[in-house]
Amino acid sequence: MEGVWQVLVSNFTVLRKRDMRVYLTGNAISLVGDWMQQTAQAWVVWELTHNATALGVVAFFSQLPFFLFGPWVGVIADRYDRRRILVVTQLLIMTFAFILAFLVQSNFLQLWHVYLLAFLLGGVSAFDVTAEQAFLGDIAGEGNIRKATALNNSLTQLTRLVGPALSGYLIAQVGVATSFWVNGLSIIVCIGFILAVRSKSVQQPVKGKGLQQFTEGWRFFIRHPLLRLIVLFAGVQAFFGLSTIQLLPAIATVVLKGDASTLGRLLGAAGAGALVGILVVMPFVERIRRPCMAIGGALIWSGAWYVGFSFTNTLWVAMICQCMTSLGAANVVTLSIGLSQELTPPGMRARIVSVFLMIIFGLQPVASYLIGAGADRIGLQTMVLINGALMMAVPAVLLAAPRLRELRRGGREAGVKDHCVGF
Repeated sequence: MEGVWQVLVSNFTVLRKRDMRVYLTGNAISLVGDWMQQTAQAWVVWELTHNATALGVVAFFSQLPFFLFGPWVGVIADRYDRRRILVVTQLLIMTFAFILAFLVQSNFLQLWHVYLLAFLLGGVSAFDVTAEQAFLGDIAGEGNIRKATALNNSLTQLTRLVGPALSGYLIAQVGVATSFWVNGLSIIVCIGFILAVRSKSVQQPVKGKGLQQFTEGWRFFIRHPLLRLIVLFAGVQAFFGLSTIQLLPAIATVVLKGDASTLGRLLGAAGAGALVGILVVMPFVERIRRPCMAIGGALIWSGAWYVGFSFTNTLWVAMICQCMTSLGAANVVTLSIGLSQELTPPGMRARIVSVFLMIIFGLQPVASYLIGAGADRIGLQTMVLINGALMMAVPAVLLAAPRLRELRRGGREAGVKDHCVGF
């Protein structure tokens, strides 16, 4: 029993570092506001259009910049001070939140405003997320990167319990604009905590132009079969899983006959499952020496619960399905990002993160539009059923190949030379 407890609390040992406590505190406050804004934005689009395709178009514009700016975001995060990058990106995100709040409250908001701001926010977020992942590694230090990533993702899911539910309540009681105002104010607090971090960015001189530096990171990625498989699994989760989440406002009203509070409950249930997955399940899963089996298995688990979700018309059953789906999905995302950084030299870490995000979110714009349009054409529940089935089928086929099953986690050198055969 003592051994089990030690495994469960292993990720929290990184909190002994003062800077980790400071940064995560500020990030937690900002994340509550971020989830509130995401929920409110989805609800605004649904109220304006009552069209699943429009939800897909918003997702398209918000994720397209990850692909367009992919060759540069990692290079910039490796070359310049990451803390300064985070301060600048947070200031811009705050500005966009306040603009949305003003447009909604003054009744000036039109659909094209949401599309434009989604694209601008996506562009800034591409730089922000890449710098943040590398900055976490700077604060945590070698050997603690996966712990820091897991703890940060735990916060993401914990705030996912609070943010959507709070936003749904405020939308019903006060109006949509409040969620955007709260998000902007939360970012001001977050910037203060970022400035309070004392750790320096672990960066090395980077030579060459932006595309040359990106190419160097890309070549490292191409030479590393385990990295490729990890990103492929994460891409399946992003393509089919994240695209299904964008349909939740429509499902909450059309299928479950609910309102904004129903959407908040669905998102909150998903957050609860992801939190349990990261805090309780992942400490055991990440000890598996064959991470492709762990990540692929979590992906199949998520797909199976999406299949179940596609058949329900009852809120409490839908919440259970969302909870169990996210339990697996959180392991896919957290393990993928953590392992990608663990297998990468510090001086190239941000570039590998940018390659990771570029591939995953580069798929998303197309997936968002196709799945949104498909839901309008063949029905919401049928689209969810197809997504869940494919989330199960793709990793099952890949894991059937013996060479892929045998890929193991090793150090950076071992990962390239010894454990990466045949893929």
